Amino acid sequence: MVKMESWMKMGWMALAAAALMMAGCETATMDNQGTVTLAELQGITPAPAETNATTDAGTTTDENPDSTPDTTTTDTTTGTTTNSMWPSEITGPITWLHTDVSRWAVTASLDASIGGGSINMPYSKSKVWPAVDGCNANPWVIVKWTDGKWYAATFEYLRVGQTSKPVGVLDGSKGDHIKRAPLSSWRPHSGERFGIMVSGLARSSARNVQERSNVDMVTWP
Repeated sequence: MVKMESWMKMGWMALAAAALMMAGCETATMDNQGTVTLAELQGITPAPAETNATTDAGTTTDENPDSTPDTTTTDTTTGTTTNSMWPSEITGPITWLHTDVSRWAVTASLDASIGGGSINMPYSKSKVWPAVDGCNANPWVIVKWTDGKWYAATFEYLRVGQTSKPVGVLDGSKGDHIKRAPLSSWRPHSGERFGIMVSGLARSSARNVQERSNVDMVTWP
């Protein structure tokens, strides 16, 4: 009986020693070698690591499948920008005669119109964007020139809360307000369609915010 108890004690000691050896083997040197860890021996299943979903090409997928990708491309040699997010009437690349604001965030909504002797540009950030020397925005025209290409240029400054300018700043009766060729000689004709946009200060080197409105197409009366 005493010998049997001794054999049982020796068996338990051997099992304990084996368990200790297994515990000591759970080191970085055994990672990815197909070994069973101590946690797995004890019936503990580790939670899977959180990973980003990837496509077959190995790139991270967009968490929001309904979002529209940024398709703006800029040719730095010519200053032209192609952006599928412009109104459908703007069918080609845009050459920027002042600062290229195509990649500025669209944070303001604009509903432009021309009437009553004014170019009306009510935009939602007119009292939000901060002023520099009394002005906080520049209005833009986006025009299809006689060469069939689209050009964008600022034509004035707007004070805080100001959302209109007289038609004379574009029709020539108040002189050239664009001051950049070829649009320096552009005069809109009745029925002509062109885009209106408002951005933070972009006509000179002065800056306040790098934000802009949507482009709204208007018809010259």
